[in-house]
Amino acid sequence: MERVLRLLTFGIVALFAQSTLLAFCPVRDPLPELVLVVVLFVATADVPVPWGVALALAIGYLFDLLSGTPVGLHSLLFEILYLAGRWIQRRFFLAGVLFEVTLAAGAVWLAAAAVVALRLLAQGHPPANLGSIALSTLLRSIGTGIVAPAVFWLGNRWAVGRKPTLASRPSARGGIGSEGGAAA
Repeated sequence: MERVLRLLTFGIVALFAQSTLLAFCPVRDPLPELVLVVVLFVATADVPVPWGVALALAIGYLFDLLSGTPVGLHSLLFEILYLAGRWIQRRFFLAGVLFEVTLAAGAVWLAAAAVVALRLLAQGHPPANLGSIALSTLLRSIGTGIVAPAVFWLGNRWAVGRKPTLASRPSARGGIGSEGGAAA
């Protein structure tokens, strides 16, 4: 349970960091999707699937509330991304920096396609300038891919927590494998 709370806190911190970046940066297109990468990190973390889906739902709901998008869009999208990321990692046994970059960049494109599809369904006509949407999605996916390994690294450090000091240090006194033990 402590690990789940740590992951939820990590998602909320990423949400506020992304909101702060959007508020202070004059150019929004190349800004990375930090919250999306956190959801993908949760997909690769060792938590049970029901807890992971609940985390993705909570982070997506908070994202919808802060971003002003229709409530439910990112809640559902983050759950789908969580399940897809978990399935891809478990099915193909993928890990490492290249996997993190590829997964994050692909997730940005999936999220952009979902937003365009929702606008198409809600407005009834296709968006006017698909070229500019594709260019901003390309820039955002490149930025997200660049920061993904750092977010995964921070997530691993954040989710581990504090280990007991006795478990992390080797024994100073004689024991099996130590130089001070009795060998005779």
